[in-house]
Amino acid sequence: MTNLGKSSWRQYIDSNPLTVILAVGLFLRLLASFFSEGYAFHDDHFCVTRVAQHWASGIPHWLEAEHPPKHSMFYAGINAVFIWLMEGVGIMDPIVKTTVLRLFHAFYSLLTIYFAYKITLMLSNRKAANLVGWILALLWFMPYLSVKFLAELVCVPPMLAGFYLILKYWDKRKALTFLGAGVLFGLAFVVRMHTVLFAGGIGIIFLFRKEWVSSILFTIGFLITAFIIIGIPDIIFFDYPFQYVVDYFAYNSENAYNYITGGPHKFLLTTLGFLVPPVSVFILWGFLRGRKVEPMMYVGIIIFFLVHSLFPNKQERFILPMYPMLIIIGIIGWNDFVAKSKFWLKNQRLHKGLWTFFWSINIIAAVAMALTFTKRDRVEPMYYLYHKNDVSSVIVESERGSVKQVPVYYMGTGCVDYNEFSDDLGGVLQDKATKKIPGP
Repeated sequence: MTNLGKSSWRQYIDSNPLTVILAVGLFLRLLASFFSEGYAFHDDHFCVTRVAQHWASGIPHWLEAEHPPKHSMFYAGINAVFIWLMEGVGIMDPIVKTTVLRLFHAFYSLLTIYFAYKITLMLSNRKAANLVGWILALLWFMPYLSVKFLAELVCVPPMLAGFYLILKYWDKRKALTFLGAGVLFGLAFVVRMHTVLFAGGIGIIFLFRKEWVSSILFTIGFLITAFIIIGIPDIIFFDYPFQYVVDYFAYNSENAYNYITGGPHKFLLTTLGFLVPPVSVFILWGFLRGRKVEPMMYVGIIIFFLVHSLFPNKQERFILPMYPMLIIIGIIGWNDFVAKSKFWLKNQRLHKGLWTFFWSINIIAAVAMALTFTKRDRVEPMYYLYHKNDVSSVIVESERGSVKQVPVYYMGTGCVDYNEFSDDLGGVLQDKATKKIPGP
């Protein structure tokens, strides 16, 4: 490349930083979509893909029970629509269907980068916005997890869009601004109920500032969305509106110690590790100093972090929704600190070197994760049987006395676990599941 070519390319990057950041972020997410097959955790497969496939096949998974599921029917339903559309045009291969779903999530996840960039630009400057954008595009786990059907990350774009709407049109005080923000946070809530803690942070600041009308409009938008998407289905399929919410918190209270647990400090250590030291230390220090950057976002993060730190169940993915907002405030706070710090002004090469280390680790890890086929030992045997026409059932045996739940989705449409077949799922499984019925 000639010097002129390099100069033109550099000029384009400087003139269109967000476009370049989104393009790089999309590239890594497309890699993950095509090459990172399988699933990351139990929930992103068994409580999303598997349920969505059953619904697309006419099997009333979850709906046959007396109580609502402990997961978002709305999110599973969106995936069910995509699977139904794919099957409508003849796409039946389970690997192809999950690949298409990952591609959809790859593009959708760019909204996290976009709104985080725009929010940072409003709160600070282009330098901070660029840094936030690049971190969210390249942070080692973001491309990989962004395409893994995780409600913890799917809920983030509507939250950031809600914050963006409030911040951008705050001075105009239009009713639609706060009503719309409430709707967006309501959408986040129906995907992942824990996001209500961020909405609570907004409500606290509204009340502190005596923004009574704004608070009411925001709440109305939130409640209308929640009632339409959660309340009405609960009335139709279960006993009363918002039974899903009541049962969810009741279940988690009763089973608080039946999952991964840890001390109050666990999520602090998790954050320090996930955001990669020493930059994770920079971000946390910047966050502690950034309480005036954006109080609504700041209070929401504090509430979210404290509640999850005090609750016994401490699965790492639970705090993923917090990270984009933590990074926004943390980077703004850190940049302001560095600009005034005599130590860092005298040691700019050290500062640059630490960031170089951070980027090197993240880029290598992000690419590696994007190329990783997770749960391969469980997925490939089932997919192998998908191509066999003489399989009517499969028995899984383990010397340890227990077996990890088998991802029978990869055996094709109509495959169900034996206990589901026995329970009959409302009387329709007998007709739907005639091809292959894996055993326990």
